[in-house]
Amino acid sequence: MRVGRRPRARSRRRWLVLLAGGLLSWVLLVNGCVRELGGAPGWFQTSHLLDRQQALLELAWHGLRWATGSVHEGPNRAAVRREARRAGIPVGLALAVARAESGMHCYRVSATGAMGLMQLMPATARELEVGDAFDAQQNAAGGSRYLAQLLRRYGGEASRAVAAYNAGPGRVARRGAVRLPAETRSYVRKVMTLYRGGGAGGRAWVSGD
Repeated sequence: MRVGRRPRARSRRRWLVLLAGGLLSWVLLVNGCVRELGGAPGWFQTSHLLDRQQALLELAWHGLRWATGSVHEGPNRAAVRREARRAGIPVGLALAVARAESGMHCYRVSATGAMGLMQLMPATARELEVGDAFDAQQNAAGGSRYLAQLLRRYGGEASRAVAAYNAGPGRVARRGAVRLPAETRSYVRKVMTLYRGGGAGGRAWVSGD
């Protein structure tokens, strides 16, 4: 599932933080250069700010990381691990699906409307009783339960379950491995490579492309 835009309000807030962090960094760097060159006093000529220039630069950096969503990856990975164990599925497989689906970001929305960390479609989220698809814990719980259902359906065959996660069980049943869309076959290879640590696991079922 291709990743698309994020919810508008959250996206606007993050870009404002990104802009503020960039401006703060630029101002402080120029101020430092002026001082080093022995020119006129910097723009923020107060001991409070000058003594804490490094701290402010670090704050700007953390603002940049927050704006791009990277600070959420640690908690999001923990949520996936926790819910995969509860669902009784391989933790590595659940993490690979979340990585392939959303890049481990919990506010992603695909072009088809799939939402959150493990990219649940609205109807699927309702069936799995996920109240807030953008909540990492709820999304990971729903995605892990759905993956567990698919693994049971296909007798534990991970590559087939992953294909059904992406394309839907109905399409997998109708088309089989070779006739699945190229996007789904590529998705299966990506997930299984992540899961197996770069090995060939999962490729046999999607061979023929």
